[in-house]
Amino acid sequence: MGTIAPPEPRRRVSSWLVPAIGYAISIATLVWAFHRFPFSELGEHVRTMQWGWLAVGVAIEFLTYFVDAWRWRELLRLVCAPSYGATLQAVFASTFVSDLIPARAGEAVRCFLLSWKSEIRLSLVITSLVILRVMDGMWVVIFFFATSFVVEGARAATSIMWIYAAVVTFLAAVLLFALFHRQHARHFVSNRSWAARFSHFLDEVHKLGNWRQLGIVMLGSGAYWALQILAVWAVTRADNFYYTFSQMTFLLILKSVGTLVPTAPAGVGAFQATAIYALRHFFTEAPDARILAEILFGFITLPGFIGGAIATALAGYNLKDLVRHAKEMHRRHKAELQS
Repeated sequence: MGTIAPPEPRRRVSSWLVPAIGYAISIATLVWAFHRFPFSELGEHVRTMQWGWLAVGVAIEFLTYFVDAWRWRELLRLVCAPSYGATLQAVFASTFVSDLIPARAGEAVRCFLLSWKSEIRLSLVITSLVILRVMDGMWVVIFFFATSFVVEGARAATSIMWIYAAVVTFLAAVLLFALFHRQHARHFVSNRSWAARFSHFLDEVHKLGNWRQLGIVMLGSGAYWALQILAVWAVTRADNFYYTFSQMTFLLILKSVGTLVPTAPAGVGAFQATAIYALRHFFTEAPDARILAEILFGFITLPGFIGGAIATALAGYNLKDLVRHAKEMHRRHKAELQS
């Protein structure tokens, strides 16, 4: 009787590959953004800056993190009701980690920290964050197509957004099906071996299926995005640019979609490239667009970095240990799903 050879282990993606791709994208976009950068004109922009408008923009951007924590807590309220302080700390700490470590490592820290601080199952925390991200995607689509008419000739961006909208619509439909048709969803999963690992995920999704609470969180997510747009508008106003709210919506949406791919910390490079692309479509002179993109990056990133540094310091871990514990906890969670 012949022996059966054991199956070959699946090749895993090297741990360095994703960060390497992210850094390559960031370096390429930074080189483009700083090509012929008008350093001689940067001082004039700073000298004529309206600091009152800048303070307003930074304050509004800081407020968005509180709204983000509130909507996350509201989504979990009917299941476990974590404290607002723990939720806010997780939001800020994840931002700080993402500003220092590539490949969106802050997302893992965000889930780990709330689970650890509030003693909530990690699977439920991850599920709630997935739902929030789908809601974010829905608002990105709504805001983009509501304001895309203000930009002429941005066909490339519109084509990408149609693809993005199709993906978000599909994910939203799958989540709604799992939220409110649990038995049908479980039957579908149970009949497909490749999907069996998602049965536990479906159970967690179903626990969050409350129309009233989802409606509140969806409205809160709309406010979260509107505040971000307002913050960007105020910062550009501080630099004496008079863009409309619709134009700043277009810019923020492009920045958000452009930084979806895990890149260098804080989305550096991709942030500037997408901002310059949008500003040039508003007939902004190339030197001004490059300078304003850097000003936006600095002052829009600043509130989260400062708040995140404080939150991380209060977490009880140093940065290295916090990231290590988060990755280990997610690795164990993934192993449980596959077992």
